[in-house]
Amino acid sequence: MSTQIKMQAIIEAPYYQDEFICPWKVSDFEPFSKIRLHPEITIPEIGLVVAKLAQYNDIELSNSKPAIIEQILEAKSLVLPGGIEVIDEREKSISPGCCCGLERWREWFNFLSTGNSPWLGHDPSPWLEMQGDMVSIWSDGLLESVRNAFCFEVSRSQLKEALKLVENDLQGFLFSLESWAQEIGVTNSKELFRKFDDCFSIWHGFIKH
Repeated sequence: MSTQIKMQAIIEAPYYQDEFICPWKVSDFEPFSKIRLHPEITIPEIGLVVAKLAQYNDIELSNSKPAIIEQILEAKSLVLPGGIEVIDEREKSISPGCCCGLERWREWFNFLSTGNSPWLGHDPSPWLEMQGDMVSIWSDGLLESVRNAFCFEVSRSQLKEALKLVENDLQGFLFSLESWAQEIGVTNSKELFRKFDDCFSIWHGFIKH
């Protein structure tokens, strides 16, 4: 029997020890908490996403707004801790493990054609298993056997539709990101749109599935 699931793209909130310094407004947050990327994301939440993007890619948040955005645009590549979170009808969730990155989220689509599980991190180590038309989304156990692992059983078509909704969320987020850049007064909002797209394969990696 298939589990009813929803899926969402998430990243990890920044870590800080003392005062969190940033040249633009960010939403209140706890270090390492989850930030969902979707079209209705708020301006302060987008500010937090971009702050994490800078921090995680070794760009100092003590710089000015234009300087931070320019360094993001000049970076050869960008990565963000996070990926795809899966939630069932009971609100039980399977989240990306440590060292999983949003930049690899399209590997879930590749799995539908190859059957090879994407890398979903460790501690825990989620993974995907395909058996015929059914997919098991495991909470742990890729790297070693564990006793408390659980899984969501879904059909291939159900997983594909859920992934398309994630893709729509991320595409909508890109437009919100561009609006955020305009809101804070930087002049290269379209370049930021394209950079995020290129590095995280949102529109850039779009194909008909």
